[in-house]
Amino acid sequence: MTRPTRSTPAQPKIKSKAIVAVARKPQVKAEAKAKAKAAAPSRTVPEPAPLPSPTTPKAPSGKLGTLLGRIGNPAGATIDQLADATGWQAHTIRAAFSRLRQRGFPIILATDADGHKAYRFDPKEG
Repeated sequence: MTRPTRSTPAQPKIKSKAIVAVARKPQVKAEAKAKAKAAAPSRTVPEPAPLPSPTTPKAPSGKLGTLLGRIGNPAGATIDQLADATGWQAHTIRAAFSRLRQRGFPIILATDADGHKAYRFDPKEG
């Protein structure tokens, strides 16, 4: 007894792809090359960007503004006082001061005669 075979559908024939000719760019004449070279900027060192003006940057708002407000008094503020005011941990406050210094705020960590450390604005800067 033989099994009936399943007939497979006829496979479509794949047509060969046509060959596409690639057009070449026209040759650039020597005169055009000379003009392009003359118009190209020279390879000298560019002048440095102008320095920002020495004005005090705009004070931020929010918790950064709270930090700046607390260190604005002559006694400054300790890290514990700033942590209580903002709810931030000490390392976050130090990172915020680092970013504020990069923005141009003259913040220093000063030590009193008693050995107490407090953040305040640098009196030499302003």
